[in-house]
Amino acid sequence: MYEIKLILEAIKEGHVNPGEVVIYTGLPRYEVLALFHVLEDLGLIETIYSKGSHKVYRLTPKGEEILEALEKGMQIELNVKKETSLT
Repeated sequence: MYEIKLILEAIKEGHVNPGEVVIYTGLPRYEVLALFHVLEDLGLIETIYSKGSHKVYRLTPKGEEILEALEKGMQIELNVKKETSLT
């Protein structure tokens, strides 16, 4: 969770690309890129600009909520549910 909190804090500062987050956090680039994919899939960050391999991200309202909870020392629990079909 520590790395996720660091990345969310870096993105909170404004619109950033993964390279800027690497500099801000000191985390390895491969780790930042992997976490960006996870955070985007979870709906905590979103792409606001994309051209080729250059992307810029920002926090979503859900991401801001999670960051605020982490800053308060709260724990995050994930629940996984099997998707039910409507057919």
